[in-house]
Amino acid sequence: MALGCRKRISRALKLNMSGVRRWTFRELNCRLNKRFILLLPLLLVGSIFVGSTVIPRAHALTGTVCITASATATSCPASAAAIGPITPGQNFTVGVFVQGSDAMGGFDIMVQADSAFLNPRTAALGPLIASPSLTSICVNGSSAPPAGTGACTVGYPNGPGAVEVTTIESSGGNECGGIGPCSGMAFTITYTAVAASPSTPLSYPTSSACSTSSVSSPPNTCVLVDDAFGNTLLENIQGGNVAVQAAAVTSLVSVVSGTDGNLYWSPFISNAWGAWSALGGQSPSSPSLCVSGTSTAELLVRGTDNALYHKTFTSGSPGSFAAAWDKNPTGVTIGQPVCAVVGTIMHVVVRGAGGQIFYTTFDLTARTWLVAGWTNLQGSSPSTPALAATPASSRLDLVVRGNDNQIYHKAFTAGAWAAAWDTSNRSPVPDKTIATPAVVSDGTQLHIVVVGTEENLWYATLSFAGVWSTYTSLVGATPVAPTLVIDSANALHLLVQGNDNHLYEKAKPSGGSWDAAWTSAGGITSGTPGAAIVGSTLYVLTTGPDGTLWYNSLTGTTFAGWAGVNGAAGRSPGLSTP
Repeated sequence: MALGCRKRISRALKLNMSGVRRWTFRELNCRLNKRFILLLPLLLVGSIFVGSTVIPRAHALTGTVCITASATATSCPASAAAIGPITPGQNFTVGVFVQGSDAMGGFDIMVQADSAFLNPRTAALGPLIASPSLTSICVNGSSAPPAGTGACTVGYPNGPGAVEVTTIESSGGNECGGIGPCSGMAFTITYTAVAASPSTPLSYPTSSACSTSSVSSPPNTCVLVDDAFGNTLLENIQGGNVAVQAAAVTSLVSVVSGTDGNLYWSPFISNAWGAWSALGGQSPSSPSLCVSGTSTAELLVRGTDNALYHKTFTSGSPGSFAAAWDKNPTGVTIGQPVCAVVGTIMHVVVRGAGGQIFYTTFDLTARTWLVAGWTNLQGSSPSTPALAATPASSRLDLVVRGNDNQIYHKAFTAGAWAAAWDTSNRSPVPDKTIATPAVVSDGTQLHIVVVGTEENLWYATLSFAGVWSTYTSLVGATPVAPTLVIDSANALHLLVQGNDNHLYEKAKPSGGSWDAAWTSAGGITSGTPGAAIVGSTLYVLTTGPDGTLWYNSLTGTTFAGWAGVNGAAGRSPGLSTP
């Protein structure tokens, strides 16, 4: 036996006597070789009596060290293990399996993961080594309990994302009765998914410190399987890949005033509506939702005391509303309030007790209402106002039906409302509406749809410079206020309840003309539909004649069909993306 080997054993024994297990697998190999040398004279003596010689056993098998997707697997997969999809924060356990190997007496195996996506938490021996001894488990470069034990091998690439497991058979013999092929679970590793990745590998690191390896290619792979006599066994390696996908989050949120008057909300996740949850409040009017960020939306409602109440929704799985309501201390409204968010400020417009139009703000960061109270916008309306925001320009546009049914507009620019209202009114026949206008901004102008005095639908634009176009007939009619939304390509989508109570849609691409014909979704609807766009799909939520809730989606020019939402509402539903 080499002198260097004796020194390593001596050092390890001294450390072991101090109560600290500091064996490395290289030192264990030396120990195994020493045991073989001490046994050799006895074997030679025995040979005198049997009249034979000892022939060293040939190692003919090449096994496979593989990653398995299951901690209880009984064989290697046919190819690299495909694990997942896993969601960030989720724990999962994989196996490190040895298959078809020569009978072994111990191993020293390292597995590496990208710590940006996977964090190894613990490792545990499997049943491959029946009576393990002198075990070391090193996780993320540390052998400290409870994750590890023993000692990390000095010089090995132990560090973030790495797991090293070392052990030998305490009986001094090989597994599987000393006869190959020998297979079994060497150990398992439990990881926590950290961040999303379509495919992050579980592999075996290489290092010059691993020059003695069971793997011929690539060289210096940190996988070592030995027999009980310290002979290195030949092994192939097979890794794995883990898919970590972001947890499904709320793509839509709906709020309704139920048939009992209570407020309820439901999340839309992975193309399915969730259960309805109570919001702890009531409203005699339809709720209003306005988008405030990539994962938040604001809910604004009129309370049964006619005061104004607000809650923030944050998307998730399934997402949640703030626990408490933010009540405006002085506001009173007789109908549905409307809101729009610019930056961190929610702008609010309501009709006061006499129908007058008032304005205030809510600071979404400080969670406070405007200290100065309400601004009288010097106008009144018999219908809910329509408010559109252009965040890039810090601009608001308010369009209302006047008490004379004419169509009025007022803009908020440079932090202040215009002093006077402007109107599209023309002579000798004035422009009039009998319902709330539908309004959106495309960043350069307003698009406005109104219901005329004979319930016909009309469309106009208003430039930010204050120039109105003439109204164009959309060749359709509705008994209720229409819904107008705009997608990421600045295409308009108009949704209405027809006079036959079917739902209809008509689109206008940016810079183009309105569709010549309406697209019918069929169904029997009642009231103004809720609508929102996710990606390239238009989602619609509406009530049936009995108040039951139904949803549909439109991709291109094809509706998917109506599906129930397992709930009912007494008024038109609120629908928004978070």
